[in-house]
Amino acid sequence: MRPSFIALTIAYCAGIFWLSSSVSPVDATPRFPQEDKVAHIVLYGGLAAVVSFGIRRSGKPASFRKQFWAPVVFASLYGISDEIHQLFVPHRFCEFGDMLANATGALLAQLVLCYVIWRLNRGRIAQ
Repeated sequence: MRPSFIALTIAYCAGIFWLSSSVSPVDATPRFPQEDKVAHIVLYGGLAAVVSFGIRRSGKPASFRKQFWAPVVFASLYGISDEIHQLFVPHRFCEFGDMLANATGALLAQLVLCYVIWRLNRGRIAQ
């Protein structure tokens, strides 16, 4: 990946870390059911997209397998590490459901990017 995408990925991860480091209010009432899971899906889908664009715009050809799975694995592993980090933050919890939502977001982002966006734009986004 180009240094700009590495920096963007680090900044995105730092933002997630900062969000999960804040003490969540104990009486936080969700605006709609499963709001926290939707937030996880969106945040980690975004992380996978940043990594995916970084790979695609690196100037080096990547196999479809690497292009598709590397961002999913990266975002999912970062999500697991973030959930473990929350064990040490007051009023935060390490939840398997959140890990699953993180991986789901990453997978959905890659499905849209690889099977819809880039197939429709055949090479216009690459390099």
